[in-house]
Amino acid sequence: MSQFVDLKLRGNDRRTAWCQENSVGTDLYRDGMARLDAGDVAEARRLLEEALRKSPGDVAVMHGLSRVLDLAGERARSVELLEHAHARAPSEPGPAHDLAMALLEREEDVRAVQVLTPVLEAHPEDTRAHLFMAMALAKSDAARARVHTAKALMDSDPDVKLQAQALDDVLAEHQRVS
Repeated sequence: MSQFVDLKLRGNDRRTAWCQENSVGTDLYRDGMARLDAGDVAEARRLLEEALRKSPGDVAVMHGLSRVLDLAGERARSVELLEHAHARAPSEPGPAHDLAMALLEREEDVRAVQVLTPVLEAHPEDTRAHLFMAMALAKSDAARARVHTAKALMDSDPDVKLQAQALDDVLAEHQRVS
């Protein structure tokens, strides 16, 4: 019986050590994002790279670091991290939004649709994902794109509404002329 208790305690020690290490990664992430919000890209990068070393599979850390790398002009590495984050959590909106936009910039519209589909399946109310999906579909399926702009127009953010309205106006004109 004492061997069982001893093994159980060692197991708890391992879990406690894991939680403490995970907490350090979380603290580094939180501090890194605060530095990013304050405009200190270099310090944010240092903290988020350390957070990624402590928590290598953490999707939020990968997403945060990808934002820092993008600001630092390292677009290829930023997109690579977004791809990894999306592969680990395909329905997570943040990395999918940023990855879809990067793909749209490279005119990889079909791939952007593939990235956004699991997000919209898991979060049908995600108006930004609807806006990005409308952008991805605009060249190939204006009618479907307009369904997504209509949903994006429900966003409370005036910038999202403005972009959705501008895209919807172009799509409506395209449909009228076609």
